Amino acid sequence: EQMTMGYVIADLAYLLAILCDLGVFLLVLEWLFHLLPGAGLNPVRRTLYQLSYPLLKWNERFLAPKWGPFNSRGLLTAFLLLIISRYGVPLIVLYGYSLRG
Repeated sequence: EQMTMGYVIADLAYLLAILCDLGVFLLVLEWLFHLLPGAGLNPVRRTLYQLSYPLLKWNERFLAPKWGPFNSRGLLTAFLLLIISRYGVPLIVLYGYSLRG
């Protein structure tokens, strides 16, 4: 039974890594399209904003520093998700492997 739990923990950690990487991609893409000028990009901006809204909402509540005219617009959240994906998830996977024996 512990062996099965080890597989489940490792698989969920891999899923977490995929979700974190997807969040990073969406946040960075939304930030880049937000900076580009032009009204023709408004549908793309709107779609990206709606997809990344939960992460942006979390960002504005907890990580919303503004330095002059620069607005992070989710970049700090993207960086945090990238750190979790690259350094936190491998530790969870190793924990899952240690449960297997």
